[in-house]
Amino acid sequence: MYIKDAAKYQELKVQGEELEQFLQSTEHSEQDKQMRLMEYLNELNTERAADLGVSFTERMLERIRAAFEAHPTADLAVDQLYTCLLLQQFHSMQFDAWRAHPAITESQSALTMLEAEGRWSDCLRYCQDTANTYAEAHFWPEALAYAIRAHNSTRELLRKDIKVLENGELLDMADSAYSVITCALNTADGVSPEIEQMLREDLGSDSYSAVRAEAQESKDAEPVFDPVELTPEYLAIRSELEEKIDEALEHERGYYDYCKEYWMAKRMILRSDYGIRWKSPATLNPNEEFH
Repeated sequence: MYIKDAAKYQELKVQGEELEQFLQSTEHSEQDKQMRLMEYLNELNTERAADLGVSFTERMLERIRAAFEAHPTADLAVDQLYTCLLLQQFHSMQFDAWRAHPAITESQSALTMLEAEGRWSDCLRYCQDTANTYAEAHFWPEALAYAIRAHNSTRELLRKDIKVLENGELLDMADSAYSVITCALNTADGVSPEIEQMLREDLGSDSYSAVRAEAQESKDAEPVFDPVELTPEYLAIRSELEEKIDEALEHERGYYDYCKEYWMAKRMILRSDYGIRWKSPATLNPNEEFH
């Protein structure tokens, strides 16, 4: 919780409870429901009420998922994915993007339906944002999987001669490929032959080589991370590790000198609980300044 004003916090909590009843009522139009919902979400964002946002969107997601499982439709699938994005947003606000992982996993069937029905713009938005969420958490294999699905959506939209999305975003295969390569470079396997072949076919060899070089240059300019983070042993315990770090920091990551406190807790927990020796970016990059 970031709100220090207890009265404001309680006010927002009550508003959320009242809004849930409003949204489930059959007496109000969908337009009124959407307007009230957006007003409340915007206020939660403004007040940085991350934990209220998480709990509110989790309950929304649970209701929508239940409705989708009972009667799967494309509209419910879209609602589920966009609610999942809201949940990711609030988790990222409180420095725990990794906590969105179960909700993302449970939304797979909704995404698969939209891909099967060719709802590529919805798929693109969801996959782009989800890839970014995983990248923020350094869950690189998952980030890569969603970056590839976003790239596939971009390809399908361009095949339909759709070059600009409703929000004004310009579609560019090179930009999409850059995201795929960036994620791949942060995995143990790097850019696999299969990924390279796909991107060469999409871009042409010259354009692919240029994008690959640009992504590699950016990767080389970034701080070095301990390669132990790419091992199966580390990948298997990531979520549990983050949970323990969160508990060690008393669930208040936002109030700490994030890098220093987080890395200290991470190093100690990895060694004591898992027998994994890990070096922080500060140790591996002595000439870098971290804030």
